[in-house]
Amino acid sequence: MGHTVTGKLNKDARQFQNDNGMVFFVDIGEANYNRKTKEKEYTNYSAALFAKDNQIGFYTNALVAGSVISVGGSGLIIDMPNDPKYQPRLQIQDSKLEFIYTGKPHQQPQAAPQQKPAAQQQAPGFNTFDDDIPF
Repeated sequence: MGHTVTGKLNKDARQFQNDNGMVFFVDIGEANYNRKTKEKEYTNYSAALFAKDNQIGFYTNALVAGSVISVGGSGLIIDMPNDPKYQPRLQIQDSKLEFIYTGKPHQQPQAAPQQKPAAQQQAPGFNTFDDDIPF
């Protein structure tokens, strides 16, 4: 079953260079209200996003603190820490970046100034139009 998690990054993604490109590790926390205990509880998620070529530059600039991202994957694996003071973490398997909002306006590449096209020769009488209806 697929899972998708959306959240705000509290810190920049951790990066790891490998032979095929770069891996970006992100952590997303989700706050929920427990009606039984009447307290806020947190669910922590982690995901590894693999990037190649042009994706590396995009991920480096976009996966920063304050960005809102949505990560989806094929399943979840529970990561139980050895130290009891840390909470369990759900790892998103086969993770893919589905959405990102950085808060920065999208920059379009500057286009080269356009030249006016040369005037084209038209057949004589082409632009003359008679509005009179013949009947």
